[in-house]
Amino acid sequence: MTYRLLAFDLDGTAAEDGGLPTPRVSAALAAARAAGLRVVLATGRSYAAARKYALALGLVDPLISSQGALVRELTPPHARLLKETLPLGPLSEFLDLAQEWDLDASLYGEDEYFVTEMRRSARFHDRWFGLPMIEVASFNDALRILAAKGEAPIKALVTAEPAEADRLAPLLTERFAGRLTVVRSHAMFTELVPTRASKGNAVAFLADRYGIPRSETVAVGDSGNDISMIRWAGLGVAMGNATPDVLAAADWVAPTVAEDGLAATIERFLL
Repeated sequence: MTYRLLAFDLDGTAAEDGGLPTPRVSAALAAARAAGLRVVLATGRSYAAARKYALALGLVDPLISSQGALVRELTPPHARLLKETLPLGPLSEFLDLAQEWDLDASLYGEDEYFVTEMRRSARFHDRWFGLPMIEVASFNDALRILAAKGEAPIKALVTAEPAEADRLAPLLTERFAGRLTVVRSHAMFTELVPTRASKGNAVAFLADRYGIPRSETVAVGDSGNDISMIRWAGLGVAMGNATPDVLAAADWVAPTVAEDGLAATIERFLL
C-alpha cells in the first residue's frame, strides 16, 4: 500500500510530554515530506502553542489543533479551514458544574486561555499550554472578552491528578453525552470540545480536501483523543506507551515514544 497522508500526535507520540522530537523522529518526518506525503500534526494543543513545534519540524501542511476543533494553515495567510466552537448552553452548564465541584478548569479561545484561579505553577502552564493566560473573576468575564472579539470558546479543559481524572472523565461523558465530546488527552487532562470536533473528523476533512482516499492515510497516537483518527485512518498506529483503549483501536503497535516509535512507523510503512 502507498500512503499519501500522515497524521500524528505530538505529546507522547512525536516527543516525550512537553519536549521536542528526537533527531531520528525529525529526520523521519523530513523524509516523509521529501517523499511527497502530506505530513500533518494533529494535537490537542492550541494552534498558537502547537505552531512552533510544527515549524521546528519543517511542516507546511495545515495544522490540526484543539482536538480537531480548529484546522488552520501553517503558511501565510494562515487561513482557518475548519473551526468548531462550544455551544453556549452545555458550556454554561459545565462552567457552573466546575464551580460547584471546585474543578481546576480553563476555557480556551484561539489565542489565549482563561482561568479563575491559577492552581499550578507558571512553569507547568508554560510547558503544557504555551498560550497567554488571563485570570478572570468568573468565566462569564471570559465569555464577554471573547464575544467582544467576535469569538466563542473552542474547548474547556480540566486539570486533575490521574486518579481523580479517571473518576471525573466518565461522569462528564455521561452528563454531556450528545451535547459535548469529552476526551482524555493526557493522564491529567480531561477536555470538552464541540461534538463535531475530533482529530478523526479533521483528518477526514484534510484527506478530502487533498483528494486522498481514506485507505492511503496513516494516523499515529497514544491517548484517548487520538482514537478517532486511528480508527478512521487506513492504517491506525498506537504507540507502545499508549493507553489500553488506544492499543485496542490500532492496526499496528509501534515502539514507545522513548524508542522513537513514530520514526519506526514512518521507516516501516512510508519510506
